Amino acid sequence: MPSPTFPICRNGRAPAAVLALLAGAAWTLPAPARAGDGVAQAQAAVKQAEQMPRFVSPGESFDIARLKGKHIWIITSTMAVPFVATIAHGVEAAAKVAGIATSLFDGKGDVSEWNRGMEQAVSEHADGIVTVGASPELMKGPTADALAARIPVVDALTADKTAPLVPGTFAHVTISFYHSGQLQADYAIAHSGGKAHVLIFGDNEFPGEVSRVEGMQHEFSTLCPDCKVIVQDTQVGNLGVRLGRMAQTLLRRSPDVTMVLPTYDAQAIYIVPAISSADLANPPVVVGSDAVDGNLNWIRQGNVQIADVGEPDVWCGWAAVDEIARGMLGMPPVDENIPLRLFVKGNLEGVPNDENALFGGNYAAEYRRLWGLVH
Repeated sequence: MPSPTFPICRNGRAPAAVLALLAGAAWTLPAPARAGDGVAQAQAAVKQAEQMPRFVSPGESFDIARLKGKHIWIITSTMAVPFVATIAHGVEAAAKVAGIATSLFDGKGDVSEWNRGMEQAVSEHADGIVTVGASPELMKGPTADALAARIPVVDALTADKTAPLVPGTFAHVTISFYHSGQLQADYAIAHSGGKAHVLIFGDNEFPGEVSRVEGMQHEFSTLCPDCKVIVQDTQVGNLGVRLGRMAQTLLRRSPDVTMVLPTYDAQAIYIVPAISSADLANPPVVVGSDAVDGNLNWIRQGNVQIADVGEPDVWCGWAAVDEIARGMLGMPPVDENIPLRLFVKGNLEGVPNDENALFGGNYAAEYRRLWGLVH
């Protein structure tokens, strides 16, 4: 089972209450597997994750036309991250099909901006709010105000699906970030035959990314006793300024690193060119997460990045509209069944960067049917 995900302050420290809880907690981890067994388990997980997933209906159908003319706000962590921007545009596209107006707010990687956007949405009497990559855990004040104003809030892709909802949120549309991290580690273990030396880049601003790193660490500790793991934290607001140089410095300091595991693909956007230009004697390869188009193209080209664990981002946007519509109609929340898939060169050859082609199931048509827009 995944270990609990706790909020992390912006200074990188857990709140005092959390530290007190951890001090008294009893942690039990499975015993490490023998090297051969661990590699076999990782190989089996990789093989399964490379297969095509399918659309699973999240719940009962309803008439979304009842919401025509309603207005929802989309609060993003930063539109500079392709993963976030793609989900946000998915929300816009799905809302347009449903006849729901949208306002898009760019949080610019600044928590104070996220809060300002939420406050503005509440003050302008939004009918619903979707947060994308901007955790309500860091916006508790305006999220509580939204609850008081009876405005449903749906959080997209910030916390693990096993995490409890932040008070004031109606639902979250998300994946198991923990399992996503496990799959990144599984690929590294399988690809290296249980001998990987990895550098993980985390980002403790986001509970989901904390959980993803936990999944990686746990998988290495239980399946790969001979693997070596280094973890370096980063922050989204500094990616373009510092990450490339930081990656080169760490790789020169640890020349035995064979794989770099960014916790999201926006990190890999800076890490891959940094590796290519660093003139390293034994440059490492990259195993990323998020299935961003550019990263998938690198895998096809054999350009440093060789694998990526991803969820369908536009699909997540449609799922967020499904969830916020249920909230506005007084229906209960549902599990949107967002799939994960592991992409490698073999299952990307001849396949375009289209979510139906990459993940199977025409999700847009499926949601239209679910919403009573086609029969």
